[in-house]
Amino acid sequence: MSNKLGIVFLWFLITPLFLSSTVFLLYSNIKIPSPNKTNFPVIIFQTKETNSLNGQVLGTKLSDIRPYILERFLRGTPLEPYSEYLVEVADSYNLDYRLIPAIAMKESRAGATARAESHNAWGFENGRTKFESWEEAIDTVGKTLRRKYADKGLVTPEQIMPVYAPPQILTGGKWARDINYFFLKMENL
Repeated sequence: MSNKLGIVFLWFLITPLFLSSTVFLLYSNIKIPSPNKTNFPVIIFQTKETNSLNGQVLGTKLSDIRPYILERFLRGTPLEPYSEYLVEVADSYNLDYRLIPAIAMKESRAGATARAESHNAWGFENGRTKFESWEEAIDTVGKTLRRKYADKGLVTPEQIMPVYAPPQILTGGKWARDINYFFLKMENL
């Protein structure tokens, strides 16, 4: 009888140690990317690259999935090829990566209804502003959103709308609701 009690006692003693060491080993092998300079979530996924000769794992590659989300969101629009650049610009100005494409989608279906030569998918100056390229336009929009909005504490669509699209206040905030809808749509891609 004492042998059985001893075995049960050891089982209760060893099991928690075994489980905690297993959990520690599992989590110690996970690579956590260094924090992004933005306060917005950065979605990272891991892929394993294997040697085709003998199947050995050569390493783990971390990839930012945000450009792929934007590419899917912008599919079929003039801004689709600039998905990666949109994320880079958003990061460089510490903006939510969804903001620039969401405004473009609201104002011109991401450039589809804007004059092609204007590269103005954001309705700057009611569409009168002309940019030389999509890259220049994206950078100018990012810089403007940082300096004229985010630096003044205007970061949500509801806070941005009264300055960016003041007539939309009369519609009960439809502009902000649409931007939030596009944010949600990107989150669900």
